[in-house]
Amino acid sequence: MSLRSRFVLAASLTALVALLGACKPKPKPSTLVVRVLRDLRSIYGSEVDRRILEFQGSNPRLPSGEPVVVSSDTGDYKDMLEKQTSSSQDADVILLDAPEDAQASSALELALPQAANICNGVKACPANVPAIIPPQITGNKRQAAQMFVDFLMKAPLQEESAPASTATPATTVPSGTTSGEGTGSTATPSKP
Repeated sequence: MSLRSRFVLAASLTALVALLGACKPKPKPSTLVVRVLRDLRSIYGSEVDRRILEFQGSNPRLPSGEPVVVSSDTGDYKDMLEKQTSSSQDADVILLDAPEDAQASSALELALPQAANICNGVKACPANVPAIIPPQITGNKRQAAQMFVDFLMKAPLQEESAPASTATPATTVPSGTTSGEGTGSTATPSKP
């Protein structure tokens, strides 16, 4: 009987080791970086910085679970625009200061009609602030870039949460009036 018990124990341990070896932790999703080409010295630059921080603070993730991070390309803005071609993969989103900046590259001029206007999100309205996702950006990169542009199109959180006030300002009654109602002290009901 003891031989049979040892065989069962050995078989059980072998099966347990095989099952534990098959269990692997779920791989951590890699971070997807959205590279943004923009003019860091733009009049909207500090507002775009603030909006990027708000976007990052919202812990953006693709439906697949991949975290999304935004990175601004640094360098000479006009030079970076001129280097854009229909096959460039160095920028996922291009934020122009004005639609006229698209004239720096024929690829940007072709993509300009599909650009989103983010003036509301960067407090630049009525100016037109185009955000271009180049057509060669595809797959998860395009999805992440679109998520960022959609965020920029919305008004900042402070403006969305502030209720619109349509009430007229309150008026005060001076304390030295002759009518009994505006004496400046707490009114007490009169007895009939």
